[in-house]
Amino acid sequence: MRVFAAPFPMSATLEVDGRVFGGCAAMRWDYQLIALMPQIDACIARAPETRWVTYAGEQDDGAVLVRFAADGAGFDCTVSLGADPQVARFVPRDETLEVATEHAAIFARGPGDNPGGECYDAPEVRGADGALLGWMMDPMGC
Repeated sequence: MRVFAAPFPMSATLEVDGRVFGGCAAMRWDYQLIALMPQIDACIARAPETRWVTYAGEQDDGAVLVRFAADGAGFDCTVSLGADPQVARFVPRDETLEVATEHAAIFARGPGDNPGGECYDAPEVRGADGALLGWMMDPMGC
């Protein structure tokens, strides 16, 4: 059984040649990337070698789920919201849990060199103060 942790709060209706089609959507997770940096950093502090974020978002219970990819493995980190986020859980990825928009954006947390590689320069992500936070990777690869 697959469980979706994020709701699909948006809907759309399309009419084509008298036929009506409906669908649903969710905002891509990275629209709140800057706001969730304290939670992302709290998780990274638990495992500093894990810096590739495939999803971060607030869950129904008020906690934030941060999902990481590292060397072919995945990790799930659950952390509290607030000024002093606390990691509640850091475990291997739960493959039965599907999260809307995961992998639609991939964030590589700095510091370091631009991880884009030979194919492209990954766009930088900077905080409000102009400090480099990391890079957005191409989820489709090179």
